[in-house]
Amino acid sequence: GYGCAVPAIIGTRAATTRKERLIVAALVTLAIPCTAQTGAFIALLGDHSIFLLILVFCVSFFVLLIGGLLLNKLIKGRVDPLLIEVPNFLMPNGRALIKKIGLRTKHFMIEAEIPMIMGILIAAFVIETGLLTASGEYVKPIVVDWLGLPEEASIALVLGVIRRELGVLPLLQMDLSLLQMFVGSVVALLYLPCLSVFAVLMKEFKTKVALLITISTIVFAFFIGGVINQVVRAITGL
Repeated sequence: GYGCAVPAIIGTRAATTRKERLIVAALVTLAIPCTAQTGAFIALLGDHSIFLLILVFCVSFFVLLIGGLLLNKLIKGRVDPLLIEVPNFLMPNGRALIKKIGLRTKHFMIEAEIPMIMGILIAAFVIETGLLTASGEYVKPIVVDWLGLPEEASIALVLGVIRRELGVLPLLQMDLSLLQMFVGSVVALLYLPCLSVFAVLMKEFKTKVALLITISTIVFAFFIGGVINQVVRAITGL
């Protein structure tokens, strides 16, 4: 999941029950940043506060722990122990290895890259037609009053639905306080990763589950980000 959420969700097929697959897929979607987003966090926070950069990943681990415990209670079903027999280590067959790599690459390109390209096209469309600015106006009250971020950040958060790191990178060009950087990073962390992940969730668990996970992550991201902003401001008197 820390490389890319798409193969992580596909990898849940190895789980023995649907409950296990749902828990892992939800946690990967919610709280594990991909490589691109990790780089965006480093670019945003690395030069300003290593402590806040580490704290973002601490939030990730904490949400994984608490989220896993809650989902285990809320999702009905059983959890079976997973026993995997480890075979003898042998030198792989070169032809079989190349064939398997090609097959896995093909599946990844179809299941992840096509939705990603579609996401880029959608992003270009909403930017050129002005829909991005219009969409940003709807979330602006939440962004400004609840999250304490500047108005321009509302557009970044809309883009974050299309590509996860796009919720962070536009913040680099804004004059933000350390609190605003941290809140923006946490919201982007807990957001739906990208359209590719949504497409894989639809394929693996059907549209209803994909929409439920998507809406839940977005609501949770805004809620936690707002709570952090309001609590810190109340304590510090900002």
